[in-house]
Amino acid sequence: MADETPSRFRKRMQARREISAEGPVLTEQDDANLAAFEANIDATLDLLHEEIAAVEAGHLDRVTELYDRKADLLKRIELKIPVIEPFLEASEDAAPALREKLRQLKTAVQDNSVLLSRMSEATREIVREIEKIRNRHSLDGLYGKSGKPVTGQDGPQMHIDREF
Repeated sequence: MADETPSRFRKRMQARREISAEGPVLTEQDDANLAAFEANIDATLDLLHEEIAAVEAGHLDRVTELYDRKADLLKRIELKIPVIEPFLEASEDAAPALREKLRQLKTAVQDNSVLLSRMSEATREIVREIEKIRNRHSLDGLYGKSGKPVTGQDGPQMHIDREF
């Protein structure tokens, strides 16, 4: 069962709304949180655009190099969302620049996801083809004059003479 008592942060936001009809009044800490969140969004956008460009240029090793930075930035954003979300919910007009950056981030994440999915599917297809080639050119089993595998039911049985 979820606790329905509002968090301390939500209580502060409600009190601020009651004080100011124009929207929430921001403290220095709130401004710092918004600035840090926006900086992380900017850095993530830059990194995603870099990764998209690398994939499109065929520099797939760059994707691996960027992974740790991308994971770190996305984790930072995820941790700040609970602090930022109430400001965005307070008013549709609150932080229009940040809202636009969030839309850009959503688009970049979707584009990146599509490219990485295609890259992953292409890799799986290459592995399947390599496996087919290996199986086609392997010398597993016995083969008859026609080059087809010989089994007990397909042709004459081959016996090894164990007696001398």
